[in-house]
Amino acid sequence: MRSADAVRLVARREIVERVRERSFLISTSVMAIIVVLVIALSALFGSDDVSDVGVTDPVAMAVGRAAADAARASGTELRLHPVSTTDARAQLADGSLDAVLGSGAVLAQDKPDQQLVALLQSANRQVSAQRTLRRAGVHGATLQRALAPPPLRVASVKPQDKDADTEAGLAFFIVLLLYGQLLTYGYWVAAGVVEEKSSRVIEIVLSTLRPRQLLAGKVLGLGLLALGHLTLIALIGLGAAAATGALDVSGELVRATALALAWFVAGYAFYACAFACAGALVPRQEEIQSATMPLTLVILVSFFISFAVNDNPDGTLAHVTAFIPMTAPLTMPGRIVTGDASTLEVVVSYGVTLLAAALLIPLAARIYEGGVLRTGSAIKLRDAWRSARA
Repeated sequence: MRSADAVRLVARREIVERVRERSFLISTSVMAIIVVLVIALSALFGSDDVSDVGVTDPVAMAVGRAAADAARASGTELRLHPVSTTDARAQLADGSLDAVLGSGAVLAQDKPDQQLVALLQSANRQVSAQRTLRRAGVHGATLQRALAPPPLRVASVKPQDKDADTEAGLAFFIVLLLYGQLLTYGYWVAAGVVEEKSSRVIEIVLSTLRPRQLLAGKVLGLGLLALGHLTLIALIGLGAAAATGALDVSGELVRATALALAWFVAGYAFYACAFACAGALVPRQEEIQSATMPLTLVILVSFFISFAVNDNPDGTLAHVTAFIPMTAPLTMPGRIVTGDASTLEVVVSYGVTLLAAALLIPLAARIYEGGVLRTGSAIKLRDAWRSARA
């Protein structure tokens, strides 16, 4: 049998076996539902920029109207509700009102929103200044110019993205998915190797195939399954975002999502062979956790580093981890989604990760070959290396 046919046969077997498992279908369905719910709830509650304020007297109403005008100018909404002083506390307690504005005071159930308080304070100063100027005989256009001077023009050197907050949330969600997929499918690679060893099926398989062919087929099959799984979730997520209006699904966003999927391929290629080696070193399922613990910790540390990178995507840590193969698959996708990674940095970082994976594959294949037929007790990494050489 040709090497390519052998690898293809093993890959097909891995895909078919996993897809037939009920747990895989259930987990895929649950993940899709969670993605849709997160996006839908984000669209429903994520843009709640409305405040309800009760007003108890005409003076408070004048201040409230000035605050409402200022809120509209800033893209938010302040709704005014005339309320008696006796009903104010009850409506604060049941959540109908966020605050109650009276003559010279603002009342809230708990600690009031500081932005709302600042808005009301500014409006109160404006109304008080208006009364003072009118008493001083200033009226008409002169009064308006004094109270409402031309606003300062606000600009920024760097173009601002109106979807920046949403994209940051999307970046975190993508990194979370990649973290889960790398751990899950890496563990499946190791567990599959141990299962074949403990059942002695591996001896029958290797009478027809070479160990490297078996390793390549197993890693390729599960990798294709993982990529298809992630692609499906990404398409569902983009579709839900477009349907709910939670995010502007532009060509740039689709491209960034595709690049994030490409980063999973690079990360999986780097870690999967190492997980296979870990599985080849132990004879029983109970020992997988201890064998894969170092790899799990590396992925976990990279995941936590990605939090710091997302908080400061243009910092030193972000640029350094982009060129470390262990961390790049989890730190770069978020920066790509938010547009903080340059094209050159993406290309070079991806190339470094793929090169590291390419260098790791023959080393992993040798360790796998030396350990996969050893049963009875766990084998040391050094002994597996020597067994392959012998």
